[in-house]
Amino acid sequence: MIGAPAPLFEQLPIDGSLMESDAHADVASLNARLEADGYLFFRGLVEKARLLEVRSDILALCLEAGWLDESAPLMAGIYSGRPFPDANDYRQLYRQLIDLPSFNELSAAPALLTTLARLLGGELLVHRRNIARISFPEQPTETTQPHQDFYYIRGTPETYTTWIPLGDCPRELGGLAIAVGSHHGGPLEHEPTTGPGRRGVRFPGRWLTTDYRLGDVVIFHSHTVHGAHHNRTAGTVRLSVDFRYQRFGLPIDPGSLLPHVD
Repeated sequence: MIGAPAPLFEQLPIDGSLMESDAHADVASLNARLEADGYLFFRGLVEKARLLEVRSDILALCLEAGWLDESAPLMAGIYSGRPFPDANDYRQLYRQLIDLPSFNELSAAPALLTTLARLLGGELLVHRRNIARISFPEQPTETTQPHQDFYYIRGTPETYTTWIPLGDCPRELGGLAIAVGSHHGGPLEHEPTTGPGRRGVRFPGRWLTTDYRLGDVVIFHSHTVHGAHHNRTAGTVRLSVDFRYQRFGLPIDPGSLLPHVD
């Protein structure tokens, strides 16, 4: 279609790996790194059994919708190869997904609440607008383009997102990439593009990612520019979730108090 939006990046210019932090380290040093880099990356922060329960529940919905290979083990998440779901098909499944108790309860996992409470130094307000991503192989126009969460969520800029893969996520499967230090520029102008949200930013900074493992968590500021890699596997679905937190009493957009599709 003439004039249709195009991806801002065909491939993110990764030039380094995320720096690991220890969730039990001195909180002042953690906040100093968060302020400097715009993110913190923790290995093995969340209990694997909880993540596997959410993964199983989401993959069961995908299998029922015909998106997974029935002959393969469910937890492998092997794509059936059927045509990429249109917006109505995806929305129908997604409405079931965001009602899953295991998915919503994960945002209140003790390790997440304890870590965020330490970092923010006060009573937490957990956003209700929990988000899940299902990334299919070789669908580059559906990959999340670089953006800032603040563009969508508003409220206080001191809102923090946790990105959590629901399984091991090597680089060929895609996953989160962070533009280190990008939050220092404040809110940026977003323009039309492809992928979820259909808006993004062109940010030429230093981009970092890693080979994620089950249990890993990335926490980042609402102004931090981030995006996803394409899923370049031959046939594996990638699952991840986003949850957001802020200190109680700071401004919040009413939409963040509602489920994602509402």
